[in-house]
Amino acid sequence: MREAENKVKIDGILSEIDLNYTSFTSKKDGKPVEAIGGTVKILVEQNINGEDQTLEIPVHMFSSKYTNAGTPNPAYNSIEKVKNEFVSIAACGSKEQADRVRVTRGTLTVNEFPSQDGSRLVSQLRVSSNFLQKVIGEFKPQATFSLEFVVSDSKYVTDSEGIEIEPKKLEITAIVPGWNNSVSVIKLYAYNPNVINAIEQYWENGGTYKASGRLNFTSRTETIVKEVDFGEPETETRTINVSEPVITGGSQVALDKDYAFNIDEIRVAMAQRKANQEQIMQRGRTSRQAPPQKGKAALDLGF
Repeated sequence: MREAENKVKIDGILSEIDLNYTSFTSKKDGKPVEAIGGTVKILVEQNINGEDQTLEIPVHMFSSKYTNAGTPNPAYNSIEKVKNEFVSIAACGSKEQADRVRVTRGTLTVNEFPSQDGSRLVSQLRVSSNFLQKVIGEFKPQATFSLEFVVSDSKYVTDSEGIEIEPKKLEITAIVPGWNNSVSVIKLYAYNPNVINAIEQYWENGGTYKASGRLNFTSRTETIVKEVDFGEPETETRTINVSEPVITGGSQVALDKDYAFNIDEIRVAMAQRKANQEQIMQRGRTSRQAPPQKGKAALDLGF
């Protein structure tokens, strides 16, 4: 199964750098492998669905120091240069003095891990790239994507009571083939009525399509007031993070058989994905069942 087109392009201002040297154990020989990784945040101001939005997009970066052939890894050198030479808003305190940067080889990826209580699997959409460059000359802030996928399902987004939100928002479940016959499941969204109408009219479950759009990575703070039986009401503040690829255009008809993904191969890859998810959950359960630390016995004081 071929790897789907999966491209992310970002032009913005470098907001924050959180990159560190690290290591991991090689599966091949059990030896430690030097690496570098972490995230950078890029500030992007762009229009989404007719509204000006200020985005801060985390870009995840990771690379071993050497390739499998034992030669210096260009990705490692690229990330190390960002860590040591690039200037962020957090470091200089000014958008004007921070570096204008560009991601041209980014991808949409999904990070999956157990919830804190181990009851469910959390899927987190993110942007990954190992190459970041400074922008010299013309600069137009943007955060866009282009993606090929198989449509699994589509439905209107509802609120907590199951009522469709207004204005209408369509959620498309996309299966994206990746490297080595793997697949990711990514939620795409459509707000524009014309885009929604086209998707509902032409896209079918099981078909292979291509879409492009803008990334909506924002956060907002909500304050919830909880009434009590007596006294002052309680207030709770929480941060809501949004990570949405918003479709602005795409292919009207399904890609033909030379470019369409084989549904039988998709089924096999989805079964392997499910097995991998079960392994992730099992590792999470094992880590929570670690034996308690040894220490002195508690002093019995009779209560």
